Amino acid sequence: MDLLSLTNLLAPALMAAGGFVAFQLWRRNAERESRKREAKAAAERAALLLEDDTLRARLHAANEALRLRAEALHRILRASTELKAHLPLETVLANIVRAASGSLGYRVVLLSLHDRADGVLAPRAHVGLADRWPELEPLRIPSERIAATRSAAGSASQFASFLPRSPLEEVVSVALVAGEQLVGLLELAGPDRADAVAEEDRIVLELFASQAVNAIRLARAHETTRLGSLRDPLTGVANHGHFQETLYREVTRHARSGERLVLLMADLDDFKAVNDQHGHPAGDAVLKAVVARILDSVRDMDTVARYGGEEFSIILPQTDAESGQRVAERLRAAVAASPLQCGLPEPLRLTLSIGLAVYPDDTVSKEGLVECADRALYAAKRTGKNRVVRFTKVPATTESLLTERA
Repeated sequence: MDLLSLTNLLAPALMAAGGFVAFQLWRRNAERESRKREAKAAAERAALLLEDDTLRARLHAANEALRLRAEALHRILRASTELKAHLPLETVLANIVRAASGSLGYRVVLLSLHDRADGVLAPRAHVGLADRWPELEPLRIPSERIAATRSAAGSASQFASFLPRSPLEEVVSVALVAGEQLVGLLELAGPDRADAVAEEDRIVLELFASQAVNAIRLARAHETTRLGSLRDPLTGVANHGHFQETLYREVTRHARSGERLVLLMADLDDFKAVNDQHGHPAGDAVLKAVVARILDSVRDMDTVARYGGEEFSIILPQTDAESGQRVAERLRAAVAASPLQCGLPEPLRLTLSIGLAVYPDDTVSKEGLVECADRALYAAKRTGKNRVVRFTKVPATTESLLTERA
């Protein structure tokens, strides 16, 4: 068989074999491409699933943050009624630090108020600083170190060095401002819950700061109004109503402690002549000058009140008869020592008569104490004025008074 015949004979078989090989190669390539596409699709699905999980986690975290913020806002709003109650300022400040600890989630809270007269910040209330309070309370720092801006977040003050902290617990400082006026500074440390409000959550911090500022301003306004209703408008000392409240409180307190209490009733001698001869403006000036001398002669713990007209009452807590007598003589001498400047060409020389009564030696009731001191004052007036008379030395009748003078 020649070559041509052999070629003709084998050609179909070779062509068939070549086609088979080509088919196999194509099939393998197709399968490889299919696997690549499936792998790519699987990777894309995995990526999508991972992205979905990440998105879900982010959404969950965002929802959790919103939930925590909502709870914090709810706690703050719930506390706002108590913060805004018309209470003494010190009580309001204590309520603010307790609310800050409970609402913002911190173990340690320090509240300082701005003293505009001296331009300093002074610590006024705290939570969690009882052991450091004796050294912390007297501190004062210049208020210009605090950035008093409309933002609730401020830079930390020097007080921060007294707050317990670790490398993981930064102090959160919140400036309390009203408009452009600095009211105070709130500092927080030691978050004790997972929902503690961080410094980044400005909305919550600003809301709490606003509530605190409103509470402080309301308390100050209430205090100003209250003091105005308790003070004599001319002299600035306690008025008659405040005197009665204070005397009741002191008598009750001394009944529990068993200590003595002295009441002085003092009256300017011949004061009517001042008004008649020089007019009421001069009389008012005399009253203010006398009050100034009385205040210079008593302790901070004593209460000076205008009982009525030219009559004054002085409550001396924790004072016995002998000490009360010395105080009364000091008051009498202070008025009589030199003439009183009252806006006239010549100063006026006046004197003071004083009645003294002691609780519980002379009486065991508030009303009885006033009556005893008043009777002693009457005796001082009837026996020459410009003197101090103790109740036990008051004769029983006016006739006895005149007899004793003779």
